[in-house]
Amino acid sequence: MEFNPPKGTRDFLPEEMAKRRAVFDTCRAVFEKYGFGEVETPAFESLELLTAKGSLGDEAVKDIYRFEDKSQRKLGLRYDLTVPMVRLFMSQKFSRPVKWYSMGKVWRYEEITKGRWREFSQCDVEIIGSPQPAADAEVLAVAIECLLSLGIKDIEVRINSRKIMDAMAEKIGITRRDEVFRALDKLEKRGEKEVRKELSAFCLPDQIDKVLVFVKSSAKQAELEQIVSLLPGEYRKYVKPDLSIARGLDYYTGFVFETFVKSFENLGSVVSGGRYDKLIEKYGGESVPATGFGLGSDRLAEIVNVQGAQNPSVFIANVDAPEKARELCYALRSLGIASETDLMGRSISKQFDYAGKKSVSYVVVIGEKEVKSGKAMLRDMTSGKEKPVALDALAIRAALRERR
Repeated sequence: MEFNPPKGTRDFLPEEMAKRRAVFDTCRAVFEKYGFGEVETPAFESLELLTAKGSLGDEAVKDIYRFEDKSQRKLGLRYDLTVPMVRLFMSQKFSRPVKWYSMGKVWRYEEITKGRWREFSQCDVEIIGSPQPAADAEVLAVAIECLLSLGIKDIEVRINSRKIMDAMAEKIGITRRDEVFRALDKLEKRGEKEVRKELSAFCLPDQIDKVLVFVKSSAKQAELEQIVSLLPGEYRKYVKPDLSIARGLDYYTGFVFETFVKSFENLGSVVSGGRYDKLIEKYGGESVPATGFGLGSDRLAEIVNVQGAQNPSVFIANVDAPEKARELCYALRSLGIASETDLMGRSISKQFDYAGKKSVSYVVVIGEKEVKSGKAMLRDMTSGKEKPVALDALAIRAALRERR
């Protein structure tokens, strides 16, 4: 009998987890530098919360994983991290603005495509309580800095506003705005022909033409220009207005954005978000402005994996010197350097095979001669170059720093 992960989910091996952890750690450092505090919410919530009218929207609601517990309570796996954070905000009084971030898995019963799974991880940032464009600009700045800190430079942040879209819909006479906006949100992924076909269910032919002409226009918008003007100067070059960006979730009320990596556009948006000033009110709370984003850590891990940055690690291969090898490993670990040695009694060639399969950065070979002389060769497993080094943890650390 063979058991596989449920459809739309994945297992992650250590090499993949290292890349995912790099994304989380990098984003966490950026978030906290901007003064955001970490919160955590349950993986599942009451179905009533997740399906409340005017929160996610009908298309998202149908994709919620739902179930009943043993007491017949109706529950659902969280669809995103924003709605649970709104519930948390409503649970008590907090000083404003609340600046929170959260990291964790979310679940959506969607079509599986490249870069899109039914179980995936997100990093969310939320600013709750500020109506100011400066809050939107800070959200953008955090998103951009996360990507730059991960070494991803070829980014494009496309911004729009649901207020602008609402004004367009009013002028053209569109009544089913949410459906139209969700269709427009697919323009990048599915192309104009498919979007026209979908729009035909909600709009007259001349309305479709006017909508598509509008979203392709490059007219300047004061609201968007103000947000961009509040960004640090070096970040403004990454941002451009794009009137086709609508975001599919119903809770957005103003500024929205999506972020693409130009060399990996087939992955879709890697960071998306915007302003949702009415969501808390929809749950029976007071009217509180809010803005934020969700960062697709799984998608970014694929990009980081391609670019391949990782911390150096050392394998101590030994020829009849296991005790010395273990001693050196423990000394390196005490200095914070990842290190391993043979645990199987393998030959030296098999030890090198193992080190290669583990993608170890460096190998030190020690035997009777090296133990007596107190010196060995440090081999760079990427370049094949070797350098003499003392059999001392501090000396090996210094050599690693030189080679970096």
